[in-house]
Amino acid sequence: MNTQNKVALVTGAGVRVGNVIARQLAKSGARIAVHHRNSVAEAREFVAEIKDGGGDADLFQAELADRVQVEALVPAIVERFGSLDILVNSASVFRDRWLNETDDADWDENLAVNVTAPFVLSRAMAKHLDGKPGKIISLTDWKTTRPKRFAYGVSKAALGGLTKSLAAALAPSIQVNEVALGAILLPVTAAPDEDAELAQKLSSRTPLGRLGTPEEVAQVVMTLIENDYITGETIYVDGGQRLSRT
Repeated sequence: MNTQNKVALVTGAGVRVGNVIARQLAKSGARIAVHHRNSVAEAREFVAEIKDGGGDADLFQAELADRVQVEALVPAIVERFGSLDILVNSASVFRDRWLNETDDADWDENLAVNVTAPFVLSRAMAKHLDGKPGKIISLTDWKTTRPKRFAYGVSKAALGGLTKSLAAALAPSIQVNEVALGAILLPVTAAPDEDAELAQKLSSRTPLGRLGTPEEVAQVVMTLIENDYITGETIYVDGGQRLSRT
């Protein structure tokens, strides 16, 4: 797909990996629907930056755990831009909770944000495109069996299954793929004095010996968007972490 003048929704585009992906799409000529939940200042600044550079972007706030707000996103984007051609499911819930710490609210939120929202958005986008070409990319995790992050791991495994089911259901017009991430950025909860220690620990578990970068994730996302003969695939951006037993 040539991204020039295509409309792309990137969830969680105000900060972190989502922001870098959206930035790369904007550089390639796409018009960007910048979704955010609470990062209003960062998202607003990003939209202004795109417009100042001659691009087209607008701000869309939604709580992805709220089904009503999710269902309103695609119609709002289509009304603003006239189309929706690319969907990148980047936003997610990520917190440390073992099984015995996982209450119903935590379970429901993980499933709602990490699985149901991508499903609702993908279905609405496909209905809008009605057989025209489109791309859906979801960010998942290289390892979904995570007892320390129980609900998160289960939800990311479900998102991987959703990716393959959507790829089969939406072919041939829409290609659907996932990018499974390893250690890219430190958790936002990491205290400044713990960052160096955590970075060293994560790097030591990775055959390539370092953390990845959001830019490296964005490169893969762009490849999947630009290539029209890949669907139902999982691309690992984990520095080979899945090859290590440590």
